[in-house]
Amino acid sequence: MVQLKDIHEKLLESIQTMLIDTKVNLPYYGNFNLFVSFVKSKSVPTCGVNMTTKGMNFYWNPDFLDKMSQKEANFIVLHEDFHLLWNHPKRTITGQYEPRLSNIAQDMIINHIIWEDLPDTFVEIPKDENGKNMALFIPKEYTGKLIFEEVYEWLRDKRDEHNKKQSKNDKCQTCQGTGQGQGQPQEGQGQGQPQEGQGQGQPQEGQGQGQPQDCKCPDCKGTGNQGGKDSQGNPSYGPYGKNPKNDGSIDTWSLDQIFDNMDSNDGQYLDVHMGDEVPEEMRESMVKDAMDRLQARGLQGGNVEQTLNKLRKKRKDYLKYIKRSVSNLIFGTKKTPTIVKPNRRQIAGLKGVRKIKTKINCILDTSGSMGGTFERVLAYIYRNDIEVNLIEADTQVKWVQNLKSRKQIASLPIKGLGGTALQPAVNYVEEHFNQFNTLVLTDGYCDTLDLSKLKGNVLLISIGTRVPLGKTNGKVKQIQVDLDDK
Repeated sequence: MVQLKDIHEKLLESIQTMLIDTKVNLPYYGNFNLFVSFVKSKSVPTCGVNMTTKGMNFYWNPDFLDKMSQKEANFIVLHEDFHLLWNHPKRTITGQYEPRLSNIAQDMIINHIIWEDLPDTFVEIPKDENGKNMALFIPKEYTGKLIFEEVYEWLRDKRDEHNKKQSKNDKCQTCQGTGQGQGQPQEGQGQGQPQEGQGQGQPQEGQGQGQPQDCKCPDCKGTGNQGGKDSQGNPSYGPYGKNPKNDGSIDTWSLDQIFDNMDSNDGQYLDVHMGDEVPEEMRESMVKDAMDRLQARGLQGGNVEQTLNKLRKKRKDYLKYIKRSVSNLIFGTKKTPTIVKPNRRQIAGLKGVRKIKTKINCILDTSGSMGGTFERVLAYIYRNDIEVNLIEADTQVKWVQNLKSRKQIASLPIKGLGGTALQPAVNYVEEHFNQFNTLVLTDGYCDTLDLSKLKGNVLLISIGTRVPLGKTNGKVKQIQVDLDDK
């Protein structure tokens, strides 16, 4: 474990309190910080964390922490801990999300969890020099789950709406949206005119040139918006955040202001988001090792486990979910009268019905990394005695076979395909098997599919990415299996 030396006194106080104060009851996070190297850095304006081959690192600026109260410093320590504990960096890269908007989504969720789960006797929201909250919070109008991907996509849609609404009329007319003042020369300063005894009239040191100076516009106070307000005419800072401790609100920056500032601050407010210097697998291994040790010591109490479940994406039982979807959506049945089975009303003499399972279509793409999931899905289908029209195709249909039993799966001529174009297989189903429901198993890296002419239900199961869709028949369901959660 890392020895705590040459560390800012407020960081040390925070860690010691978490370790020994039973009223605070946060020994898990206190001990987690013993796995972290604390590095003093003037080049980092606030605080930030990353992972290197030497382990987990917490960079801190003494000038920044000197201005913080102890409770504000406690908030920052937990904020950085949660960045290390969270498995979002890999999800950001895997989902090819924009880093700046990802920073905003991550901070909103982390700050929301801190304020919801940690006692306000220990943490306080850090303030800037103007007394405004530095931390971003989940907007009040957001009604989705506290999941990174969902928050990110919601913010992306809101930003698109914001960009469409932007117009010249939204900008401050004084500075034309720059936020900069006019920089008029002060009394006694030159304006670039030739002076007696001077060459071409170059201003002397300390004299102005009549050019804009580095100062804020007096009308918009540097925001670039009309009267210091956002594009909707509302104050750029106010009760826009969702307060997780009650039904009220919490002061934070408006979404319009956040989006306007993205180019200048990269979506970073409370801290600096730093890149890791190790592969994602190594990063996750380091964090997991620390978590396993703390759990083995009995430090992961109920309050910590509840918070960690919010921070770290739970492993999802996809196979169970897929089986349920296949059974409900794809397995077709026919009902035939039978004297063997009584009717459901239990009336003597009346015949009941027996369900006879029918065929389904299965379009199989074996070009990608399937990780064994598709084989398990196929085995499940055969266990239920479903007759399958199995179709393989690349740029054209290569192989079609009717499978009636589980034994036939062992003899399937499944081979890796050169390219992946599934539309020919969809067209084949439309022409030959359109009376049956269709299951598509793919890695998702394929052409855009037109499913509008299929008559039955369609279930798409993909690994890696979602299947691109054009037109559909309105009876399509898609399941994307996250390889990290299998």
